[in-house]
Amino acid sequence: MGALASTLGVRPSIFSDYAYGPDFNTFTPTPTFWSELSASGAQLMLSVGNVTPAEATAIGTTLVAHGFGNAILRIMWEMNGNWFPWGTQAMTASQYVATYRAAYSAFAAVPGANFQYVWSVNAGTAEPGRTEFDTYPGDAYVTNIGFDFYDYNSGTHTGVSDSAVPPVIAFAASQGKPVSIDEWGLNGFDDPAFIDYVASVVDNPANNVAFQVYFDADASIITQYPLSASEFTKDFAG
Repeated sequence: MGALASTLGVRPSIFSDYAYGPDFNTFTPTPTFWSELSASGAQLMLSVGNVTPAEATAIGTTLVAHGFGNAILRIMWEMNGNWFPWGTQAMTASQYVATYRAAYSAFAAVPGANFQYVWSVNAGTAEPGRTEFDTYPGDAYVTNIGFDFYDYNSGTHTGVSDSAVPPVIAFAASQGKPVSIDEWGLNGFDDPAFIDYVASVVDNPANNVAFQVYFDADASIITQYPLSASEFTKDFAG
């Protein structure tokens, strides 16, 4: 679980995982998972889909039972896209908000729970009929305003502000919420300037970034990109 962090010379404080199934609505890890997660000392961020209140209660109860009542819950992320069952093709903004709030209420009612809640957009995406922020469920239901952000600039980042990121930071500031970068990664290019750009966003106190989580899978596996891996260590170690 900590192998990548060790390779890059960084200390992980958050481990990101996903609920199971096509709707991301169940979570029953093995005993090995729980023991390794506990040994790592990392906080768990769990992404869940359009869970029913009963499914949220079951997941929340499992988390508390294994000592992770402080988990960060990312409910129905990237909802401003059309690739998940809760996306623009499946839910109106009002339907999304109602589903999110019902899940939040069920999670919050679990005895022993002290969860945090991330509402997380895909930075820069606005499908027809949906703005980037019209599914915001309200300040009472959100701890952090998060975003997912991948390197789609064909390796041409120069470290200047990417147009997708400042609007999310501005929206979070308008709601008085900290920012989290819940998924970010490379996308087939060894692009150390992209790593530097994200580091500059994280390191700027004005952005109020609570945490960042690199998505080390598929085309984003950072050890495939030696220049970027080295830059990640330089920017995030310590």
